Amino acid sequence: MRKITCHCEQVFSADLPETVNLDENPGILDQIADGSFLSCVCPVCGSTLHTDLQTDILWPSKNVRLRLIPELKRFSFASGKEKTAEGTQIVIGYPELADRVAVLRDGLDPLAVEALKYHLLEKAAEIPSERDPYIVYEKRLDSGALEFHIFGLKTDEVAVTSVPFSLYEKVKQQAEEHPGDELFSALQNGAYLSVQNVFPERTGGL
Repeated sequence: MRKITCHCEQVFSADLPETVNLDENPGILDQIADGSFLSCVCPVCGSTLHTDLQTDILWPSKNVRLRLIPELKRFSFASGKEKTAEGTQIVIGYPELADRVAVLRDGLDPLAVEALKYHLLEKAAEIPSERDPYIVYEKRLDSGALEFHIFGLKTDEVAVTSVPFSLYEKVKQQAEEHPGDELFSALQNGAYLSVQNVFPERTGGL
């Protein structure tokens, strides 16, 4: 049980896990994708609360251990105050969790995907927008192309774009052959791999 504070100021306990194993509980993949993972209902006002409580996500078949860190702790993590066990990958905020799980689900390399996001955000910066755009990986299409969603270019609208799989493979090869290149190094901050290491102002808030 974990303590939750509702917007109505009610504090209650909710049966939300601190650790999950995706091999043992594959249904959680769908819950993460549809946003229902780590959600609960306030017993007083009836509001559905979508949380991003610190949670460890184990995926042994992919040799992956993720730790979700709440968005509110982003700057605390960046300052080195949050300690992470060796071998644990960090995602900050629920959108990043859903994004990374989708990338791993589709058998893609996270570094190459984050590099693609960087190039797409560079192009998006050329378009006048109402706020800093934020990008997430959505899925791999039947054609093999990678679909991304870009938020922030227009209010209440999502820009959908796709990248040919051949371009992904090219970027992945570059990352494998030249991991020390400026971009690939900038995308990685210890256990935290994210385009937001390059564009720190473009956090989720979806």
